[in-house]
Amino acid sequence: MNKLDGIAQYADTHDFAEEMENGTWDDDSDPDPMITTSLRMPKSLLDWVRTQAAAQHIRPSTLIRQWIEQRHDAGRAPGVEDLLARVQRLEQTVFHDVEAS
Repeated sequence: MNKLDGIAQYADTHDFAEEMENGTWDDDSDPDPMITTSLRMPKSLLDWVRTQAAAQHIRPSTLIRQWIEQRHDAGRAPGVEDLLARVQRLEQTVFHDVEAS
């Protein structure tokens, strides 16, 4: 008999009413629970993600979630919008000067 079968047999043959009578309900509900979503991408891109994840010894879904969280956190950093606008203006100036030459 394996361990799981032993636990099932114990539960089938014992009365837990007394323990349950004195027990309390723990509401450890997560205010931001994890959910599952699907994502379509080209096979070549998924192969690349799998290679990157394998190099870090994590699952591809974990790596994708980390990347999304990093992007999310970067977008919430103070001054990011201003920095993005400054970079865009700089690129426009540099590339405008290159095209004018």
